[in-house]
Amino acid sequence: MPRMLAPVLCLVPFLALGQTPGAPLAGTTFVVNEAEGDQTDPRLSGTRAVYTNQAARGSSEIRFHDLLTHADAAIPTLGGYDAVADLQGTQVVFTRTTSSSLVYGFDLSRPGAYATELAPRTGADRRTPSVGGHTVAWQELGAPTGGAAAEIFVYHRPSQALTRLTEDTSVDRTPVVSEDGHTVVWAKCASGSTGCDIWSARETDTGYQTRKLTGAEGEESAPDTDGTWAVYVTRSTVDGVVESDIGWTSVEGGPTYRLALPGTDLNPSISGPLISFEHLDTTGETPNYDVMVYDLRTRMLYRLTQTPTSESQSDVSLGADGLVRVAWTVRAGGSSNVLGYSFRLPQACTPAPTPPSAEALCASPGTRQLLGVLRAQASGDESSPVSTEISGQGTGILCVDNGHQGPRATGGSVWLGQGLAVAPADFGEDVAGLAVLLPLQGRRSLAAQAEGEPGGTFRARLYGPLQCDVASQDDAFEPSEVRYGREATVLDASPGFAPMPDEGTLVPRGYEGRAPRP
Repeated sequence: MPRMLAPVLCLVPFLALGQTPGAPLAGTTFVVNEAEGDQTDPRLSGTRAVYTNQAARGSSEIRFHDLLTHADAAIPTLGGYDAVADLQGTQVVFTRTTSSSLVYGFDLSRPGAYATELAPRTGADRRTPSVGGHTVAWQELGAPTGGAAAEIFVYHRPSQALTRLTEDTSVDRTPVVSEDGHTVVWAKCASGSTGCDIWSARETDTGYQTRKLTGAEGEESAPDTDGTWAVYVTRSTVDGVVESDIGWTSVEGGPTYRLALPGTDLNPSISGPLISFEHLDTTGETPNYDVMVYDLRTRMLYRLTQTPTSESQSDVSLGADGLVRVAWTVRAGGSSNVLGYSFRLPQACTPAPTPPSAEALCASPGTRQLLGVLRAQASGDESSPVSTEISGQGTGILCVDNGHQGPRATGGSVWLGQGLAVAPADFGEDVAGLAVLLPLQGRRSLAAQAEGEPGGTFRARLYGPLQCDVASQDDAFEPSEVRYGREATVLDASPGFAPMPDEGTLVPRGYEGRAPRP
């Protein structure tokens, strides 16, 4: 196939976060498994993948796949029903169900060995394990100290110490461990799926420091973490409509952020600066979920899939080789398959040492994103304003081209939101154009009105923050396909999502004693 290189656009970081649709991402599609039966729930770590394989009714196994050699093998089930695996490095954890559900571990560096149960306990009911570094976390029902509520436990693999992170009447679920093993995040719900917030536990020298990360507004679920950020789904009702967006905050607490896209967003996963998730596309003939990737450094949004069927259960991993790999489940031909896409991590970029003037930027905007454009013309009677909605953050540039496609306007106004950016006194037959730097503050209306002599006209162009061109691949990379970014709205750091002022509680590691050796 021909060699193709595609540019990637990236924004200069600003304290006030924003976003813009990404330029083409060039990369390579790959297949993990599309055999008969159902292959679901992929998890990635560098060049390895694990997934659940249900080749026959009533059977389920965990398979591991080498993305470089394409070698694919199963972890022996020994009569169990294995599902819901997680992977970090060579360590695999999963749920094995026989008469009860238990958590097992498997080392990919010992392919001839069997999986072993972690922290065995008679009567245990465990599920949804996650692994990172020296730590495994899971949800456990019917904990040994009594009670039926679901609780979160962490297992310290080197010492085999078992620590209970939660002990209350809430429903604690979906724990995820950071790659270094020092952070756990999970969802805590008052009951069922209501009253849900995200919590974190940070490992210290003496135990784990727990902290509530999200506030009372909204329902949060499906967290993931890279040890610095916790990402999650946040749901709230806006104008009577339930919005489901991707949110994130520091695992140490602080402001919370939200990527406010139209439609429904699900299942975030984070690795390095990238968040993958599924976005419901309602613009096609058959509305379905597509896989998106958002870059926290550059606030760029990329679309990886655009198919007539839905992709789900996506996971992202930034490997030591500099490649980003994203895998997902897709339904085709009556069965589910695991596919993926790999690409180079887009480079961040820095502003020019000497910023050009606003006039120079209007003459040559370069790769700045055009957020909106209007053409206003004066009429004999009172002219009506024209408007369009824009969305952006950071410092924008308003360019007014007086006399565009007609005689120059002798008066006029341009507004951004409620603010007057250009006044009537700024116009005149001797004014060829105007250039104004102004702050962008999310979703606003850009409006323009021409006044004065009938027929006078001008064009208003509003550009977003600076972008720069970088190569998305190196000379050794051979992409086979190009995927495109798509339009989105604003990234919002909302006071309504501020975390509670909660210093958390300290849970000593291993206070319940050591687990027996498997």
